Amino acid sequence: MARAALAVLLILVVPHGLSAEPLPRIRILDPVLKSLFEHGTTQSPTLRALVEKVEAASILVFVEGGIQMPDRIGARLNFVTSINGVRYVRVDIDCTLQPRRQVALLAHELQHALEIADRSDIQDVEAMESLYEDIGFQIFEHGRHKSFETEAARAIQEAVDEELGGRTRLPAHAAY
Repeated sequence: MARAALAVLLILVVPHGLSAEPLPRIRILDPVLKSLFEHGTTQSPTLRALVEKVEAASILVFVEGGIQMPDRIGARLNFVTSINGVRYVRVDIDCTLQPRRQVALLAHELQHALEIADRSDIQDVEAMESLYEDIGFQIFEHGRHKSFETEAARAIQEAVDEELGGRTRLPAHAAY
């Protein structure tokens, strides 16, 4: 059901060549999270630079806030589809977390979106998993679902957190 709803959403928002102004590549559906993100871009040079890169890439990132995230997971990115060379991914952020943490986790997931966008051969979930087996490391597996991490995403998260006033470093094996 959720996939069908997302497919309809994608059909309605596929970029059209007739628009005079390009639509944003990062589409935050939750108004509170969107406000936090916009504030974060004013405070974090790292986040601003990351957003510029994602906005120039052939990827659309749909972001939603959620409260039913798996244990120890503050955010996640899922590959949805690829249409005409544009990859579509969905990011879920745990909206029960502190605002600064939500923004830092969003930056983390945007780094993952950029990792996917930088590789035109990533056109499905299997190719994405293959990419992360090459550039990252698996942090857990549950049935058919695998979860991966990269040092680049962890570094982005840490930098944004510090720029937003955080002082904590991520543990070496944190599952975020």
